Amino acid sequence: MKGIEWYFPRTLEEVIPLLKGEGIIPHGGGTGILRTRLNRIKGLIDLSHLPLHFFQHSHYTVKIGATQTFAEVIEQLDQTYILTKALGLSASTPLRHRITIGGSVALFPAWSDLMGPLIALEAEVSLVGKPQGTFPIAQYVTDSKLRGGTLITGIEFRNDSWISYYHREARTHFDYPAFTITILLKRTHNKIEDIRIGIVGCVGKFKRLFNLEDALKGRGVDEVEVPTGLDVAFTAKKFMSPEYLKHLAGVYIEKGLQTVLRD
Repeated sequence: MKGIEWYFPRTLEEVIPLLKGEGIIPHGGGTGILRTRLNRIKGLIDLSHLPLHFFQHSHYTVKIGATQTFAEVIEQLDQTYILTKALGLSASTPLRHRITIGGSVALFPAWSDLMGPLIALEAEVSLVGKPQGTFPIAQYVTDSKLRGGTLITGIEFRNDSWISYYHREARTHFDYPAFTITILLKRTHNKIEDIRIGIVGCVGKFKRLFNLEDALKGRGVDEVEVPTGLDVAFTAKKFMSPEYLKHLAGVYIEKGLQTVLRD
């Protein structure tokens, strides 16, 4: 096997032509390479000298640079944030100090603990390359044209005050989850002002339950009933049938709603 060539750009302008090279990929934390066939990699773009390691937390927005690790985000966000809850359950302590935000968004593994919260938060992804700009994260993960030949420079979401719930369905703490559930809630007195419910690990990799959200908005907290037939499908996983996974998802969505409505 031929050796892998390294590139060490110091500006984002230097990165753009490198992204066009066949088999040349960005290197941040390096954990994604463990799941990549090395014979497909011809070059690695070292990101450590680029202006991607930042965290900006204002009254209005939260901006996270692509090379921030899970552990760094956990340290810098309040414990009540949904990202803190989710990332604190992800992987192991050593891996949380290696896995980067940008790489995890770009790869989006089916067991992701990051993407459910980001999709529910309606985060935006900033890209350089072709195309270039800022895009909704749900668009980024469903539009392959945004993922080819681009580099994530950061993510951004509104710094809103949410009551939140996160569940990862796993047999043990260190297992990959079969699915994750994210619920965000805003309430005014006894009414649901806004709610967002998302599942990662289902058919299509993720799903926002917009119909259920619309059915719950404006309802009193004592009037909430979870429909028995959720509009979500699963494929079979080890020891779990699609029907069983769908049943479990319904159980934990109901439990999550009870939790955030009591909070």
